[in-house]
Amino acid sequence: MVARNREQLIHIAARLFLSKGYKYTSIEDVCTRSGISRSNLYYHFKSKEELLFAVVSFWGNRYESALEISLGQQEISAKRRIESFIDLLLQEIEARGNKGTCPFIAMYQQSPVDAKDVHDRIQQFFKMLHELINKLLEQGITNGEFRAGISASECAYLFVSALEGSLILAETMNDISIVRTTSDRFFKLLV
Repeated sequence: MVARNREQLIHIAARLFLSKGYKYTSIEDVCTRSGISRSNLYYHFKSKEELLFAVVSFWGNRYESALEISLGQQEISAKRRIESFIDLLLQEIEARGNKGTCPFIAMYQQSPVDAKDVHDRIQQFFKMLHELINKLLEQGITNGEFRAGISASECAYLFVSALEGSLILAETMNDISIVRTTSDRFFKLLV
């Protein structure tokens, strides 16, 4: 029950932080929406910033795990494994009504300036994202899926930048297909 309350608070806070904004979401909003008392929330989290860190860590762990699993599935093409990560992102974005397409960028921008733990965790996520995409691209180059001679590391930075830009455009334009189109165009550049 205790772990379930903590998890529920993180999920509710995540939705509220993305839909209303971190700054405009109160602890009372999280308690009301979750049905969990304020004292129970403070049992799990000492502050709103600590709750934000838990939300960012939840997303980071989820996406990093998905990519790490993909890395080991070498019987599947590297392109398909990266696309499965994008599929996961799109499913979650659609479940949120196409709001808060990149939780990391949104939370980085909305978090307090002195929220060092939050900023560090978001930076850690993007570093890990680059490393995992780099490894997947290296596998694709090695197995002949992508052309030889390209820099997997540079392409990984380009991919992450294009993905983040497409997530912002998808929300702004209310058209989630922009993410898939951007991904498809990216892979055409690699063959």
